[in-house]
Amino acid sequence: MFERSLRIRDFQAKDLEVLYAIDHICFPADIAFSRRDLLIGLNQTGSIARIAEIPDGIAGFILARIEDDRQGHILTLDVIPSARRRGIGSMLMEDLHRLLKLRKITTAILEVGTGNLEAQSLYERMRYRYIETLYGYYNGNEDAFRMVRLI
Repeated sequence: MFERSLRIRDFQAKDLEVLYAIDHICFPADIAFSRRDLLIGLNQTGSIARIAEIPDGIAGFILARIEDDRQGHILTLDVIPSARRRGIGSMLMEDLHRLLKLRKITTAILEVGTGNLEAQSLYERMRYRYIETLYGYYNGNEDAFRMVRLI
């Protein structure tokens, strides 16, 4: 486990290219963020971007935004393949939930590909519940489940 050497911190502008590369490792090109969309997501009002850093560099990140005064929307959770199954995704999610709670956000939502069973399992363990299926959510090609959790 990386727990002792892991540091979760805020996004810094110098992280952009690494986050872009990680997103393209974690997701197919037709689902991964373009550089422009990632930059917009990171810098828009209400965005929360947290970085999981290990001694070798960035192991993952989470990007969310506050959509209204009561809902946080998780846009992506990315962990590099060599760092998976070590609790990093859970730690990023827990850190985000803590920040949402501090801001008095009561609900978190996310979308996950219907075929992404590993991510679905993580979200289920974190008490997210399925609320609907979004057909063709990913560029009209792949369906997604919308999941929700009360903070």
